[in-house]
Amino acid sequence: MEALAVIAAAVALIWGAVVFLRGGLIGGCLAVLLAGVCFSVPFYKIELGPLPLTADRLLLVLLVVQYVYWRRWGLADPKPLGKPEILLLAFLAVLIVSTFTHDWKAENYQPVAWLVISYLMPATMYWIARQAKYSERTILVLFGGLAVLGVYLAVTTLAEYFRVWWLVFPRYIVSSVVEKGAEFVGRGRGPLLNPIANGILLTVGLGGALMWWPRLRRAGQLTLLAVSLLLLAALFYTLTRSVWMGGLFALALAVGLALPWNWRLPLLVFGLMAGVLLAVTQWDNLLAFKRDKALAAEKTAESVELRPILATIAWKMFLDRPLLGCGYAQYGTEHENYVSDRSTRLALERGRGYIPHNAALSLLTETGLIGLGLFAMMLFFWGLDAWRLWRDAGLPLWARQQGLLMLIVLGAYLINGMFHEVSVVPMANMTLFFLAGATAGLRTLTSRGIS
Repeated sequence: MEALAVIAAAVALIWGAVVFLRGGLIGGCLAVLLAGVCFSVPFYKIELGPLPLTADRLLLVLLVVQYVYWRRWGLADPKPLGKPEILLLAFLAVLIVSTFTHDWKAENYQPVAWLVISYLMPATMYWIARQAKYSERTILVLFGGLAVLGVYLAVTTLAEYFRVWWLVFPRYIVSSVVEKGAEFVGRGRGPLLNPIANGILLTVGLGGALMWWPRLRRAGQLTLLAVSLLLLAALFYTLTRSVWMGGLFALALAVGLALPWNWRLPLLVFGLMAGVLLAVTQWDNLLAFKRDKALAAEKTAESVELRPILATIAWKMFLDRPLLGCGYAQYGTEHENYVSDRSTRLALERGRGYIPHNAALSLLTETGLIGLGLFAMMLFFWGLDAWRLWRDAGLPLWARQQGLLMLIVLGAYLINGMFHEVSVVPMANMTLFFLAGATAGLRTLTSRGIS
């Protein structure tokens, strides 16, 4: 197995070098993203303390080297700092201070490892992506790369769910099914072994694919329709409600914003009526259905009941430390002080060992109003950048579509973030920050760019 891993890594590095040289900085970012999805920790790692060396982390180092080289020789396109970048730097500063003013050595330096994986690495991708030179070809490479990644994930997801094992790659997905303690078995987990991460990336792939629609002839559009149906089927078989919501949002946004105004309102009304009808007739089934192979349908319903308990614990923690929180990545130990609280009728003891199932609450408890406020403002300006790109009729279509894709990505991230702590979901932050950086790289094209 190790020999195969070495061979696969060598091939990946060769192809990675080709992508770096031919695809520029955006090609390099795509290579890092692909490696992070398929060739990260479950595939092969070299133990280096709390932060193992994996293919994607090695490629990210090479990407930084490429970026420095390109800046040195004038091949990059440096942009001035705007409000989103200032907010990002301030947010990272809060995270770093929060980490190192608390027990950063806990559990073999896990707070430091999470800081690097969840925020510093994605921020590096953001910074590099926004400094790339952009053209129609660059953006189409980005759309195409995301669409191809989405198709691969869709095929792997469906093959895993229906147990067509010969179609599943990497093979650790197959072997993990029988491992003791494996999570989410029976759902479409993909190479990240996580249906939420898989669903977010499938949604991004769907968005990337849909951006090709206006460029295709009838035969191409029919093919794209088939690809979209494949991606939607894979989203369904993640058996994750937030993923379904994110996928439907992406489809509605991509189709709705591209339609004439006189079509949008009727379709919006129809969609809302269909959603209400589905909720009324299928509410019990939506709350409780068998998802994981080892869990009964009742456990699905219990996960819904657990959320107000986790929210109550997080709220009590926030009230005690409202401005700065309990420290980044310290929730695991700090929440133990609250599960025995009997001042509420909720059985808070049931929340022991869990993290908040909400991205905002997680940041609020660990970094307080300051940390969450900076992150929320940063997301707001990212969304504003994206909306201004899409709404600027004077820009070429490819630039406007990058704004639309970013709106889709933000929607998928925030919808899943209402029900899961997505910052610890593999590759979620990496994908968000990468595409936010690509959008920020086009900000200077708008007549009302943020400065």
